[in-house]
Amino acid sequence: MTAALFVVTGADRWTLADGTPHPTGYWAEELAEPHRILSEAGYEITIATPGGVPAPVDPGSLTAAAAGGEERAAAIGAYLDSVRAGLDAPATLAEVDPDAFDLVFYPGGHGPMEDLAVDADSARILTRTLDSGKPLGVVCHGPAALLAARREDGSWPLAGYRMTAFTNEEETAAGLAAKAPWLVQDRLTALGAEFVAAAPFAPHTVVDRTLYTGQNPSSSADVARRMVADLSADPAAVVARLRASYATGRTRPLDDRLARLAALRALLTEQSDALLAALHADLGKGPAEAYRTEIAFTVNELDHTVRHLEQWLSPAPAGVPDAFRPAEARVVREPLGVVLVIAPWNYPLQLALAPLVGALAAGNTAVVKPSELAPATSAAIARLLPRYLGRDTVAVVEGAVPETTALLEQRFDHVFYTGNGAVGRIVMAAAARHLTPVTLELGGKSPVVVEPGVDLAATAQRIVRGKFLNAGQTCVAPDYVLAIGETAAELPDRLADAVRAAYGDDPAAHPEYGRIVNERHLDRLTALLGSGRVVTGGGHDRAARYLAPTVLADVEADDPVMREEIFGPILPVVAVPDLDAAIAFVNGRDKPLALYAFTESADTKRRLTDETSSGALAFGLPVSHLAVPELPFGGVGESGMGRYHGEYSIDTFSHTKAILDKPLG
Repeated sequence: MTAALFVVTGADRWTLADGTPHPTGYWAEELAEPHRILSEAGYEITIATPGGVPAPVDPGSLTAAAAGGEERAAAIGAYLDSVRAGLDAPATLAEVDPDAFDLVFYPGGHGPMEDLAVDADSARILTRTLDSGKPLGVVCHGPAALLAARREDGSWPLAGYRMTAFTNEEETAAGLAAKAPWLVQDRLTALGAEFVAAAPFAPHTVVDRTLYTGQNPSSSADVARRMVADLSADPAAVVARLRASYATGRTRPLDDRLARLAALRALLTEQSDALLAALHADLGKGPAEAYRTEIAFTVNELDHTVRHLEQWLSPAPAGVPDAFRPAEARVVREPLGVVLVIAPWNYPLQLALAPLVGALAAGNTAVVKPSELAPATSAAIARLLPRYLGRDTVAVVEGAVPETTALLEQRFDHVFYTGNGAVGRIVMAAAARHLTPVTLELGGKSPVVVEPGVDLAATAQRIVRGKFLNAGQTCVAPDYVLAIGETAAELPDRLADAVRAAYGDDPAAHPEYGRIVNERHLDRLTALLGSGRVVTGGGHDRAARYLAPTVLADVEADDPVMREEIFGPILPVVAVPDLDAAIAFVNGRDKPLALYAFTESADTKRRLTDETSSGALAFGLPVSHLAVPELPFGGVGESGMGRYHGEYSIDTFSHTKAILDKPLG
């Protein structure tokens, strides 16, 4: 059961400019219609007023003239009678917890100008609702209540929002302007709202992010229906909503794409503390590492995209054979439509939002499915994306396997999945039913080749930095080391020294060393500790989801730790006699997401480039190729298909269309 809060005026009069009282209260249609629509949609409704006083109705709103005829007036009155218990014994605003509700609705009437525009409890509810990303519906004179909302610093949280309300023109036509101590439109505009007016006494709804406003009573039903539709978690309804929005063409103009990217950037920068707290709750990530690898990484990706987007979207001229002249040819990138981004748990923010950067920049609408194994980050994404980007072009669907399965039953124009190969096969099979293209960002055992003659202390320090980032739960982390020749004897101890230098004698106490995502994964990892010889680490605490940075020496090629991607803080060192053996070892397994090598030999670099296949090849620095925005990121074979980052993201989320134009004359 979903829950809705109706905040209703408790005032029974409106003080006019000359000081005389004017009978008032909520306007009947503005409460009855949304209440009925939400009730029929399955919402449990709580009505609340200042002080818990009975909610008064404006008697003028129940006349035949105001309601649109005797029959309609009777129907509205009958509905109000059916919910009379809630109106006569409402909750008290001071005792209401807005976090307990899925949406908040403010019916109109003159009462909000009398009491809700200055009510501190209403102000608290409004601000909390806005901050939570939950829908807020306000109709007619109801936006007067928005005037009371304030941040802790005294600023008005709705400045810059597009909204509507009962207008100056309507107030004048109704004969109220001269009597009113102030007008709603004037007050909202003075505080910084982007006020949108329409024809007087006509239905008119404005939606900006999570704020839904209606110009007058006749907008009440539309506002309620829009809120119900936008909150629907039904995958078919979500996709249909995004497809309808895409069909309007609003996501195609460059200015719109840049505006959505700017909103996403504001989310990342303004909400960094909340996001860091969520990442720590899910994975024990320290603030420095989490900011660098999740927030700053995504901001850098976004900024690079914004700088180059206009250039990337410019049509590219193409040559035309002489036989077709005179003619012109060009290549344009057009958006695909509605795309699905399925994110993993290990970098639950970056790997949800960095692909979203490309999807939005390419002009698409998108569904984001965060990982249920990172529940705090999933909840933060679900709360904040609507608040900053609204629900018409980006939707968040939370949940586990059933929800993901239901999403994959829908027809998307592209599916972008990051995770493991087993689920990747399921995603690809589901997409094939609709002939939907997919990007699969998977993983695998990414090796590190270390040749004799290199600075082993520096090599060990760089390997440790890349391996134990995020407690080893990184898809491109070094999975194992192939130590060539004499390096096999010395390198394990150098790696142990590097671990101590990075995390001290007690990594569990280090503020930047993370935790394993859950106990199941910890059990899987500790079962691998019997391979080879423990050089350093091995300690673990199941209750704390802690596994120390561990280096294993004397590991054999068929040991358990070498049979699967480790995806944790265990680093095996395998001895091989020479480069030929190292290349054969790599080529004898699935193609990795990355191959790293530490060598001073140009010939070795050439041979690894020419004789091996991997998603990426990096010399002297593991993992960091992800942060080079002009390099594609993606796998090959079992490590994935497709690529993204920078302009490659635009390619992934666009159709490259050929255009030939030959004149008839």
